[in-house]
Amino acid sequence: MRKLVAHRAKTLLANATVNSLLNPHRPSPNNNYYYYRLARLLTSIPSDTSMASDHSTPPLTVDSLNPKVLKCEYAVRGEIVSLAQKLQQDLQANPGSHPFEEIIYCNIGNPQSLGQQPITFFREVLALCDHPSILDRSETQGLFSADSIERAWQILDQIPGRATGAYSHSQGIKGLRDTIAAGIEARDGFPADPNDIFLTDGASPAVHMMMQLLIRSENDGIFCPIPQYPLYSASIALHGGTLVPYYLDEATGWGLEISELKKQLEAARQKGITVRALVVINPGNPTGQVLAEENQRDIVEFCKKEGLVLLADEVYQENIYVPEKQFHSFKKVARSMGYGDKDIPLVSFQSVSKGYYGECGKRGGYMEVTGFSPEVREQIYKVASVNLCSNISGQILASLVMSPPKVGDESYESYSAEKDGILQSLARRAKTLEDALNSLEAVTCNKAEGAMYLFPRIVFPNKAIKEAESLKKAPDAYYASRLLNATGIVVVPGSGFGQVPGTWHFRCTILPQEEKIPAIVTQLTEFHKKFMDEFRD
Repeated sequence: MRKLVAHRAKTLLANATVNSLLNPHRPSPNNNYYYYRLARLLTSIPSDTSMASDHSTPPLTVDSLNPKVLKCEYAVRGEIVSLAQKLQQDLQANPGSHPFEEIIYCNIGNPQSLGQQPITFFREVLALCDHPSILDRSETQGLFSADSIERAWQILDQIPGRATGAYSHSQGIKGLRDTIAAGIEARDGFPADPNDIFLTDGASPAVHMMMQLLIRSENDGIFCPIPQYPLYSASIALHGGTLVPYYLDEATGWGLEISELKKQLEAARQKGITVRALVVINPGNPTGQVLAEENQRDIVEFCKKEGLVLLADEVYQENIYVPEKQFHSFKKVARSMGYGDKDIPLVSFQSVSKGYYGECGKRGGYMEVTGFSPEVREQIYKVASVNLCSNISGQILASLVMSPPKVGDESYESYSAEKDGILQSLARRAKTLEDALNSLEAVTCNKAEGAMYLFPRIVFPNKAIKEAESLKKAPDAYYASRLLNATGIVVVPGSGFGQVPGTWHFRCTILPQEEKIPAIVTQLTEFHKKFMDEFRD
C-alpha cells in the first residue's frame, strides 16, 4: 500500500511541475488542484503506529459501549444468579462437591421451572392450534376435551391462513383481542375496546415501549415505587430517563402514601425534572401488598391532578392470598370514579407468566392503552409495528387466560381444580415461609397478601456490615452469596430493588414445590443462626 501511495504522489508532483514549466508566468488553477490532491494523499499514508493500532484495538470495548447500557442493571438475573449457575455446573460435573444436592432458584417468578404444572386446557388448545391437521382425526376426540377442540377451531378461524407460524397484525390477532376485551369487560364491569389492546411478548416489551414513548431525555422522570421490580429502573436507564423514587412504607405493610408522592414530585421538579408517569405495581413486586380500593382512588386523583400517565402493572392480579383483600384494576377504579376513556391516560399491563398459569417461556401478554389522543395512538402503533408482532402462541395464551373454561364446559371442573390447587398451595407456602422468616433473629417480614414473593428485612450485626464493606459488597448481597454457597438457595439482595437507605432486605419467591418448603425452611434457619453467631457484636 505504501509503494502505491508513493507512486501516485510522484505522478501528481510531476504533473504540477510540468504545468509550472510550461506556464512560468501564469499560475494555473490546475497546480492548486495537483497540490491539494498531493496533500490529501500524503496525509492518508498510515504510520506504523496507526497501522498497529488499527489491528490491536477491538472495534467494540466496554468503554465504547452505549453508556445507557452500562448504567442499566437487572438484579433478578445478576451476580448471585451467575454464581448459582456456576455452582450448578460444578454439581453436575462433580456430584457431592458442595454441601447441598441442588440449586433452588428462589430468585425469579418462574413457576414451571420449579415444578408447577401447566393448565391442561390451555396446553390442549395450544397443541391443537399448532398442529391443526390432527383436529380432523378420529382419535383426537379421545385425547382432547370437546371444548378445547371447539376453542382451537374458533381461534384458527381468526388467524389468517390458520397458521400459527405466520405474522399477525402488529397489535395482535383481531379475534384474540376481541376475546381479551370481552374478558376485561367481564372482570371490570365496564366496556373495553379491542383496539386499545396491544399484544406483546410478555409484559416487559410493553413496559419498554411505553418508556421509549415517554422519555425524551434525562430531564424526563418516571415515578417508581421503592422497592421496585428492576425492569423499571433498567428500562428507564436504557431509554435515558430519570427514575424518581417514592418509598413504600414498610411499617404499614408497604403502604403507598399520597403525601410521599407529593413530596417526591416537588423535589423532582425543583431539580428541573419533568415527571411524566407514575408506575404502580399491584399486587406488589417484590413486596406482595395488595392496594385497597380507596388507596387506588387517591392515586387516580393524584395522576389526574398532576397530569401524569398512570402505568399500572397488574400481572399478579390472580395472585391474592388473603380473604380481606381483592384485586381491582385501575381502569375499573377510574371508571367507577366517573372518569371516561378520554379523561385520564392509563396503561394496564398483563402477562401469562404469572397468576396460576405461570407460562413464562411462552412470552405472552398485553397492554390496554386508554386516554390518549388518536395522534399519540398512531405513534404507539408505529413503535409496535417496528417489532412486526408478538409470537402467536403467546397471543393465544393471553386470550385463554382472559377467557378460560366456563361452567358447563367439559374442561371446567378439571380447570377449576388445577387453578384452585395452585393458588391454595401458593397461599400455604407464603404463610409457611412468612412464619419461618419472622422466627429468625433480627428478621421481620410483612404478610404476602399477593404476588409470588416475600421481602424480609434483616438487621445485620456491625461485624457483618464491615465484612461486606471490606469485600466491596452490600451487606444483603454478601448475605445472599453466603446463603447460596452454604445451602444452594438463590435469593435476590434487596439492594437490587431499592430500599430505604440503611435498611437491608432480600426477595425470596414462594414458588418451590410445597413438599420442598420444609427442607428450605430448615436450611435457611440453620444458615441464619450460624451467620448471626459468626458476626455477633
